[in-house]
Amino acid sequence: MSSDITISQIVNVALFGATLLGLGSLLGVQLARSSEQPEVSDEENRTLAPLPTVSGAAILDGTFMTGVDEWIADHFAGRQQFMDLHFWLEAHRGFHSEDEVAFYAVEIDTDAELEPLEDDGVMAELELEPLSDEALALLDEPDEPEQTDEPAEPSSIVKTGGILVADGRAMQLFVGGPKGSRSYAKVLNQYADALRGKATVYSLIVPTAQTFYLPKSYEGRVRHEPPNIRATSAMLDPSVVRVDVVDALLGHEGEYIYFRTDHHWTARGAYYAYTAFCQAAGFQPIPLESMESGTISPFRGSLYRYTRDQKLHRQPDHVEYWVPPVEITVARGSKGTPKPDAIIRRESKGYGAFLGGDHALLIARTQNNSGRRGLVIKNSYGNPFAVFLAAHYDTLLIVDYRKFDGSVLELVDEYQITDLIILNGAITSNAKPHIARLARLLKGGD
Repeated sequence: MSSDITISQIVNVALFGATLLGLGSLLGVQLARSSEQPEVSDEENRTLAPLPTVSGAAILDGTFMTGVDEWIADHFAGRQQFMDLHFWLEAHRGFHSEDEVAFYAVEIDTDAELEPLEDDGVMAELELEPLSDEALALLDEPDEPEQTDEPAEPSSIVKTGGILVADGRAMQLFVGGPKGSRSYAKVLNQYADALRGKATVYSLIVPTAQTFYLPKSYEGRVRHEPPNIRATSAMLDPSVVRVDVVDALLGHEGEYIYFRTDHHWTARGAYYAYTAFCQAAGFQPIPLESMESGTISPFRGSLYRYTRDQKLHRQPDHVEYWVPPVEITVARGSKGTPKPDAIIRRESKGYGAFLGGDHALLIARTQNNSGRRGLVIKNSYGNPFAVFLAAHYDTLLIVDYRKFDGSVLELVDEYQITDLIILNGAITSNAKPHIARLARLLKGGD
């Protein structure tokens, strides 16, 4: 054997070893980062593939190498720049007018895809368990004509669903009818009947930005939310206290009450609904100027991620928050050792600042000694509202009906709840999957 071959082999081994060392260092850095929190792509609204765990079984069945391939695809050098170029090219195909009203006929999964990224970077994946025959029968009942003084539905509807972008603002188009959501009202009436003599039931149905910012050219061509909300409220049991959120927001359209790039209302919008609730519940609302405040920016929300509209990109939102001047302790969950949490998470990048995102159950406590104990049933629309509300109760349970698998009746008995507040959006109060979850939550299980 010649010495050249030996030297070549040595060089090859050295290069191979250096390559392995470099890859090992890279993987080590990534492992350290992964141990802190999952990486999230805000542009794609998803969690990036994590580095797979090494195990003999994973190597043998091929899942380890598949995981490595997915990790490399999500973490190659310059990936974000390539993604930015991709979205720019998508947005600039064809001819565009800066003054046009843009309509995006996207199919929106109101159960999961429109929910904000939580602080831990995991998008809520919501799955329905099988419903009981009683619940299925409730949801399958045909709507009966209801007597109402509301004006007739527009006769020339051209758009239902999807996203409209006008004047740098995105809004979902409403799909419900003027007769209201009969199934939603029936479920709330079941709550009222089950809690009669135990707790007062309050109902708040929140309109979307469409109600206040729809372009005039579309006013007679889409379905409107206020007639639906009023018709739904009219079908509620007389014992249910109805808080008119539409009326509470009227006159504040010139303020920052809805995000331009996201489907949620802002904390300022939630505040006006909170003051209306306080009037109905006998509380004195806390003035905004009496609370600590802060701002998180920039924030580009769910509707921007759906549309990639460049007018929205150029005008990002900001997230305002207020902290009530009351000592509030918050625990996540009630089983085992409660995990302390905060009513406002200032380090969040966006809407997750309110309550730290969506959780199955949060328990907020104060030293008020008012004798009032509340339970809020909500989806993410209720997060900034619950922040204000927590200041008024000795104990406030905050339940996300999409995540909690227990029984409201059991919570009411265990915590001696006096006030049950059900807050929902106009769109989700007309969505059967959401109504089904709310129906199941009363007694828990199926």
